[in-house]
Amino acid sequence: MFGERGLLLGRHRHGTWELPGGTVEPGESLHDTVVRELAEETGLVARPEDVTLLGTLLDHVDDVVRVTVGAVVTAWQGEPADQPHESVGDWRWWDPEELPQGLFVCSAQILTSWRSDLPPIDHAPAHFTPYADRTPAACEGEQHDPSQ
Repeated sequence: MFGERGLLLGRHRHGTWELPGGTVEPGESLHDTVVRELAEETGLVARPEDVTLLGTLLDHVDDVVRVTVGAVVTAWQGEPADQPHESVGDWRWWDPEELPQGLFVCSAQILTSWRSDLPPIDHAPAHFTPYADRTPAACEGEQHDPSQ
């Protein structure tokens, strides 16, 4: 989520700041997963056609191989709000030039893969494979909230 007010991050109950996200459910497309997870975690409503998939990150954490798909939502409705039974809340808009300390590793990896112009963000190394259908606007972070 990136718009005129900045980048949307929430605080996990363990203290890290992270992008909205989650896991794919059986039979669900990646676009539908982004829309569902965004609504579940923040209350924001988006449509699958407003989602641009950026690419896939692959990294290793101890003995676990982790695969993360990055996406940008280009339009949405509503205001972010804490949702019952979610582990991430305290949603805030951040200036991309002044991101908080303590970013969740996957969020830091996605952000640096998405926007090479961001200030340095410390994170574990990961291999990023961009998707060919990324739009220039999504790659540059030119998203907005149409209700603003």
